[in-house]
Amino acid sequence: MNDIAHWNTERSRSLYGIENWGAGYFDINQEGNISVTPDGPEGPKIDLYKLVQAVEERDIELPVLFRFNGILRHRVKSLYSAFQNAIKEFGYEGTYRPTYPIKVNQMRQVVDVVRTASEDIAMGLEVGSKPELIAVLGVPSDADSLLLCNGYKDSHYIELALMSKKVGRRPIIIVEKQSELKLILEVADKVGVEPEIGIRLKLAGKGAGRWERSGGDRAKFGLTIGEVVECVRELKRSNKLGALRLIHFHAGSQLTTISSLGSSLKEAAQVYVQLKKDCPNLTMMDVGGGLGVDYDGSKSNFSSSMNYTIEEYARDVVWIIHDICNKAKVSAPDIVTESGRATVAYHSLLVFDVLGIANTFGNPCDPDAVMELTQEPIVHNLAGILKDLSPKNCQEGLHDAIELRNETIQKFNLGLVTIEDRALAEQCYWAVLTSVCKHAQSLSYIPEDLEKLPSMLTDTYFCNLSIFQSLPDSWAIQQIFPITPLHRLAEEPSEPVVLADITCDSDGSIDRFADLRDVKRYLPAHKLQTGDRYYFVAFLVGAYQEILGDMHNLFGDTNAVHVEVGLDGSPEFSTVVTGDTVEEVLKYVDFEKEELCHHWRSVLEVAVSKGNISAIESGEMYRRYQRSFDSYTYLNSTPVA
Repeated sequence: MNDIAHWNTERSRSLYGIENWGAGYFDINQEGNISVTPDGPEGPKIDLYKLVQAVEERDIELPVLFRFNGILRHRVKSLYSAFQNAIKEFGYEGTYRPTYPIKVNQMRQVVDVVRTASEDIAMGLEVGSKPELIAVLGVPSDADSLLLCNGYKDSHYIELALMSKKVGRRPIIIVEKQSELKLILEVADKVGVEPEIGIRLKLAGKGAGRWERSGGDRAKFGLTIGEVVECVRELKRSNKLGALRLIHFHAGSQLTTISSLGSSLKEAAQVYVQLKKDCPNLTMMDVGGGLGVDYDGSKSNFSSSMNYTIEEYARDVVWIIHDICNKAKVSAPDIVTESGRATVAYHSLLVFDVLGIANTFGNPCDPDAVMELTQEPIVHNLAGILKDLSPKNCQEGLHDAIELRNETIQKFNLGLVTIEDRALAEQCYWAVLTSVCKHAQSLSYIPEDLEKLPSMLTDTYFCNLSIFQSLPDSWAIQQIFPITPLHRLAEEPSEPVVLADITCDSDGSIDRFADLRDVKRYLPAHKLQTGDRYYFVAFLVGAYQEILGDMHNLFGDTNAVHVEVGLDGSPEFSTVVTGDTVEEVLKYVDFEKEELCHHWRSVLEVAVSKGNISAIESGEMYRRYQRSFDSYTYLNSTPVA
């Protein structure tokens, strides 16, 4: 182990940038463990390491997804407060109506906490499909909250939405394509309900970041200005101008820069003020989603970051709409937002443990011992470089080692170097790179080729999770999620590592990590200690990850624990959601337990009849097979060997 006297939790806090991306919810405590403050920076702190010990005592297996309900409530209140302050600051005449788009995280427990975050906030819900609508109609609703119906629709979808108005819901059906308007009016007439209609705009302005194509002329959803004009004419012909209540636009998810939102807002506000003259009941403007999350903490316009705050976002939205309405002498609309990612991303974090290590490049090498094993000149030269390395000549040594390794490979391919000498050369080469990397740390200026060495010398920590199930955006779109060790953060994390999951897919790994300057290609971690468990935490996984996750290799949903803060400040498990069993994931792909067990019993009987196994062995093998259907799809966690 390294001498840890010079290291402390403050250095770990800086190394992992927790203060930059944690939004005040996460920190490192004096014991060197990650702590969580669900109710915001001033609230009680929960030791996450002790929380993991508590779930393991309850026989809840890792990986475990922790959902902190307090963070959900704090996010809702923070967003609401930002808009209320902006409305007060600018003397805005309209109100603020927050709405949660359930596609971001449709888990019932999450929807319920967001929906009831505060008695003072009438949180609306947004749905984008018939199944989502059916789900939302089955949960309680505040009489003043909105039910926004987006997505492509058939008559059944529209009928369900309109019928809910008869029982006290307030559905607003948003026209995504021009042909939907006629269908909405026909169904409304059939069921005898006066519809409330919104129109989604396809604006010329684009968003910014990975999802900028959500806006602009080529956007998938929305009506062009020409189609909007035609829809208004259709409403007028049908004597339904009073049905138009809302206009909606979406600049794109995870907006990285605030300026892109401003251009879309100005365009949409102009549409509003001009339509308002003919549509007196048009009283709402839905600015959609887009409020970002700073995943890497850089506060930049990088795709995993954002260069603005919630307060700045609210002030820009309120001011731009206020200014344009004032100039047009039109009453300001109520402002609706669908800020799903910013609401739920922070509340979930995933804890998983390390199962093993592949340290291809970290094996120790004694140059004198190597020289005694062979007469091969290339190996002797590499060993000599290793022996004579110092901070002064480390860059030259690196260049020489690279050249000698290339020569070794060429000669090996020609049959001029034995496989044993090739192995010794590789051992010396990687030892040279490791030594150069250590010497470079003492240089006042680190050259670029030396600066890249840590990412070349990473060990692989094999972890008990499926990236495809729990962090699919990490694989699919190279989304950065903050990841840190869970504990031992009072010690120096001296090992550069990449993380691999337990799927059999080579893409099941994480080698991109949060960094203020750029994407870091390794994660600083600690040496594994024999007989101990070692844990990592992936933060900010509450948005989209559970819903997008797939069952690669049939690894299912993880166990999930909802955590509340008790009156005395201690954590309480309000809900435990059991992860998928083997039987459940097999059913998803049409393998039935009864049929499988019947076949396995037959196979065992054949083996008994042939004398390959005894009847007693057959019974034990059958019982084990049956029990396996009830097991967690992930591996049994054990201390590092």
